[in-house]
Amino acid sequence: MRRHDLDWVSLIAGIVFLSLAVAYAASGVTGFELDVRIVWPVVLVALGAGGIATAVTANAREERAFADESGAEE
Repeated sequence: MRRHDLDWVSLIAGIVFLSLAVAYAASGVTGFELDVRIVWPVVLVALGAGGIATAVTANAREERAFADESGAEE
C-alpha cells in the first residue's frame, strides 16, 4: 500500500473536535462553564489554519515537481 501525504485539514479538524468533546465532557463533570462565544471562533480559526497549511504544502510540492521536471530537461 502506498503511503499518502498528511492531510492537515483533517488532522486539525479532528484535534479541534476532539478537544471540544473533551472540554464539554469535562465541563459536565467539573461544573466549569464553557463560554459558547469562544467556541465557534476557535473552531473557524483552527480550520482556517489547517487550510492554509494544506495550501502551503501543496504549493511547495508543486514547486519541487516543477523544479525536478525543468532540471531533468537540461
